[in-house]
Amino acid sequence: MCDRWRAVRRSLAAVLVAVTMATFVAPTPAQAVDYPGGRRIYTVALGAIPPAGEPAGGPVWVRLAMYYFFGDGTVTEGFWYWNRATAVGASGTGIRTTGCPNHDCEVRTATGFQPGAGNRSLSGTYTTSGDTVTISWSEGSRETWRVGAAGSNLARMDFVSSNYGVTVGWGFGSSASNNAYVPVGDIPKVMYAGEYAGYSGSTGVRGSSNMHINLFSRCGATCLSLLGQPTTACSACGGGATSAPIRYYLAGAGRRNFYEHWCTCLTSAACYTGGSHRKPYLQVIGDDGSFQGWVGVEASNFTANTGYWAVNYHVAG
Repeated sequence: MCDRWRAVRRSLAAVLVAVTMATFVAPTPAQAVDYPGGRRIYTVALGAIPPAGEPAGGPVWVRLAMYYFFGDGTVTEGFWYWNRATAVGASGTGIRTTGCPNHDCEVRTATGFQPGAGNRSLSGTYTTSGDTVTISWSEGSRETWRVGAAGSNLARMDFVSSNYGVTVGWGFGSSASNNAYVPVGDIPKVMYAGEYAGYSGSTGVRGSSNMHINLFSRCGATCLSLLGQPTTACSACGGGATSAPIRYYLAGAGRRNFYEHWCTCLTSAACYTGGSHRKPYLQVIGDDGSFQGWVGVEASNFTANTGYWAVNYHVAG
């Protein structure tokens, strides 16, 4: 009986060795990939905008997106896209400026970004190396971004290169939930600094851009408004006017915000339905759920190959 038990033990030991060896030589699972800047979710604005002082050498387009990074090295994107070669037009957001002085108008946005409008999506993979992240989308496009810190609870991506015509882009990421946002009426009323790259049919322009929300009046929980001082930026108005005030609206439905402005000399009516500047924005939210600013684009035309196009961001310092 003892000899038989010793034989069983030797057999079990052999099995355990075999299992151990099999485990040792089997392929190991893919290693987890670091999130860019340690953050999972990014709001991103990018596009094909001519360099400053240069005419368009190809298509002009803009894209506004949410990037979602996963620890297994995969990434998905939900995005809105507008191309200058296609008439965009304006759509009502359903948000009115009720409560602001002397007017009650509906805020508009680029068609396709209004509440209820869907977006498009992509999936792919990403790799990180030092301070860069490279994204390979499944349909063949590729992007490289440089990643750094934008604050204690926010990371930043700056566009480096692509294989599909992107010339400019900025993104800001955090660990906040995808559903996190701040109602427009509760946005801290401070100045938000940033940059923009734009095109209006002649040459590209690029520079700093600030949003002085501290000057806006609160129309309600979902809307802010400002009537600016007369400016020569409105010199193209009819009747010989060389300047006029600009009316600004900022409204919101969740993380999706709608920024619109227009020269008041363009109409004698309180509300304007013509060619305003219509800028889709996405809120930048910090790790702690606090409001940090926006990434945005402009897609303002009613006729193909015309209008104003831009990529920008505004983030509190």
